[in-house]
Amino acid sequence: MSKVVQHTIIVGLALFAIFFGAGNLIFPPSIGNSAGESWISALMGFSLTGVILPVLAVYAIYNTGGTVEALTRPIGNWFYKAFNTVMMVCIGMIVTIPRMSATTHELGVSQIIPNVPLIVSVLAFFAICFYFAMDQSNVIDKIGKWLTPVLVLILIILIGKGVLDPIGAAINTGAERVFANSIIAAYQTGDVGTGILCAPIFLAAIVGYGYKGKQSKKVALGGMAIAAIGLIAVYGGLLYLGATSSGIITKPGSDTELLAGIAFSVIGNLGKALLAICVVFACLTSAIGVMVISSQFLNELTKEKLGYRTWVFIMCVVGATIGSLGVGAIVEITLPIFLVIYPVIIVLVLLGAFDRFVPNAGAYKGTVLFAFLVSVVETFASYEITIPGVTQLVMHLPLQSSGFAWIMPSIVGFIIGTILHKVLKAEDPEKSTFGIEEIGVEK
Repeated sequence: MSKVVQHTIIVGLALFAIFFGAGNLIFPPSIGNSAGESWISALMGFSLTGVILPVLAVYAIYNTGGTVEALTRPIGNWFYKAFNTVMMVCIGMIVTIPRMSATTHELGVSQIIPNVPLIVSVLAFFAICFYFAMDQSNVIDKIGKWLTPVLVLILIILIGKGVLDPIGAAINTGAERVFANSIIAAYQTGDVGTGILCAPIFLAAIVGYGYKGKQSKKVALGGMAIAAIGLIAVYGGLLYLGATSSGIITKPGSDTELLAGIAFSVIGNLGKALLAICVVFACLTSAIGVMVISSQFLNELTKEKLGYRTWVFIMCVVGATIGSLGVGAIVEITLPIFLVIYPVIIVLVLLGAFDRFVPNAGAYKGTVLFAFLVSVVETFASYEITIPGVTQLVMHLPLQSSGFAWIMPSIVGFIIGTILHKVLKAEDPEKSTFGIEEIGVEK
């Protein structure tokens, strides 16, 4: 096997593992259980925001210069700092990493050692994260070579057994809008955000192997393809396992209880043990990836006053504190955060991925602004907080009933932003081009 192929496989498996965290295990079986015989439609919807967009997020970072700063440069340096801070703190530090530690306990450690306290599992989880995150330069190599193969092997055993010998038959559950609901459900995995957050270390690992130019692109695209294929295969298997349980487990309780029940039905106690190990490895790989990139950013933001290792320690302390609350409490604060920020993340990914077709910086600004405003109003409305006149307008936008009210306004913002930028630039020829020429967008 050539080194190029070997390195492509390593970075591909590492990227798969970073994406495949707590939510990726928990949500697909639940969605499959609800969808029943419509599980293929659910898989298509889930794959859109759970596979295609996350991988596209990595490509968007690659396509615009290899960093989040380059992706957001058309909007301004202030936006890069604000956006990244929200991503690292609100999603990474407060939600994603703690949720993974709590899930490790509930679906992992407690299944093997029933009487172990939550706090003990959480502290052990972050001790391991701390060890791996300390060596930021080799984290992708370590994940790709050691952690991911174990994770993939267990998933193959668990899903393979469930597919070859189903525990039941998928039934008509009467579920409606399966495709659209699955798209929204995949928000909860946080993988589009994870793609943006972790793309820089993924790309840095390729550079670290010594690849440049066409070879670098070949390894990067190959790694993305491996991650995408792996995710679709696993999601399809997990959704199918959930679907085949639809006629047996009609009142599944929590998502974690459903998954544990399915694993036991598939392979008995061995299934619970394999699931436990799988959860531990899935959560560790994702948490380590997010922790590394978050600590790097926060260290740069504070001008290295505390140092990278100190930020890793802070991430561990905060994560352990919130993680000790349990999965249920953490999930309660997750959805509104994702509903507000995900439309912004998605439009940024699309703009970055198709950067060469974006006319100017105004297109970036208008699209992001309109997507953000609509998502805020819509999220407030879901909690019965209304803005006179504005909320009613948003509630009547196309695709609102499917959760995509922000799409049409984003397109309008793209057009308005493009025109305003051209008009303002025509009035002042010396006006800055916002650095667009540096990332390949036409002026």
